[in-house]
Amino acid sequence: MAYNRDQASPSASMPYNLLQHDPAKSLAGLAEGLEPSLAAEEELDDYEQLEFGNVDFLDTHQLRQRLSDNASRVRTRVQQVRSDMNTPKRILARDKLAFVLGTFGSMLSAYWLGKSPETFYRLYTGAAIALFGTRLYIYRSKGWHYYLLDYCYVVHATLLIHLWVFPHSAFLHKIVFAYASGPLAWSILAFRNSLVFHSLDKITSLFLHWFPACVAWTERWHPDIHEAQASKKSAEAMREWDTATVAQLILFPCLPYLLWAVLYYIKVFMVSSKKIQERNYETLFRWLTQSNKINFIGRVVLSVPPMWQPLAYMCVHISLTNMTFALCKLWWANYYAHTAFLLFVFAISAWNGASYYFDYFSKHYFAGLNKAK
Repeated sequence: MAYNRDQASPSASMPYNLLQHDPAKSLAGLAEGLEPSLAAEEELDDYEQLEFGNVDFLDTHQLRQRLSDNASRVRTRVQQVRSDMNTPKRILARDKLAFVLGTFGSMLSAYWLGKSPETFYRLYTGAAIALFGTRLYIYRSKGWHYYLLDYCYVVHATLLIHLWVFPHSAFLHKIVFAYASGPLAWSILAFRNSLVFHSLDKITSLFLHWFPACVAWTERWHPDIHEAQASKKSAEAMREWDTATVAQLILFPCLPYLLWAVLYYIKVFMVSSKKIQERNYETLFRWLTQSNKINFIGRVVLSVPPMWQPLAYMCVHISLTNMTFALCKLWWANYYAHTAFLLFVFAISAWNGASYYFDYFSKHYFAGLNKAK
């Protein structure tokens, strides 16, 4: 039988009715049954302190004050912890540990790539989750999160979907190959990615552009699992996995890329343009056009009037990306050419790292430590 509030006895419904009209008086009425003298001594309103035995109820002003004090103490403690972490001794220890971990990660990657290339994607997946999760947290706190809208991260998302959701899709296999062996690999040269073991940011940037190319290389030349699955279906499926036309490596990859380019332009240069300027958020466009060492792309963009610079940036981006697709047919067709290309871009990253250590690091690192002190 359903409970009907209107049919309840007056004594049973009184607390409810009181709560409906005046919470403070309701509490006072309830207190009469516990301590008769409370309601008789003074009338309570919404902002007075109520006392039931040993329990205190704070008014809103006192509550806000206490919350503000607690928040202030937490902020002070966080600042103190950050200050302790940024002492020269701690910075040195942290960088040494990062160097050891970076060296170990490089050795592990080389060993895994040679020992079991067909399972290399597992190492890539674990590293991608760890590195990109950390980068998301750091970049969000620094106002750099618009970097994460760049196409490199879209390629990683596509690659992970291919590896774990549609691993036997020949279509995605070729799309990912073109992205990883084309614009991502060439970005190591364009953005001077460096093999700097003690810098998490530089290692993550190198991973961003280098590891997808390694995964594409393993899928192309060591596709043991995928070829076995394809051979179970039919000879046609086997042939589809192993062959690629110019259209499949150049034209088809361009279509989703152009969709991203349109959406990126709308988001960064139209919808969020004002917010980016007001909050001083960093984007790849701003880095290319305002950094101390402006590269070729930045010079081309700055050569046009400011009004047209965002459009010029996207046009340069599209043109260079499509140019990198043109060589993917060669990488697909020739194992030695593909392998030599990947070794070449990795050697460039190692050279950039050596230049950083000897040209910049040796001169400025300890000066920075003294400044921190």
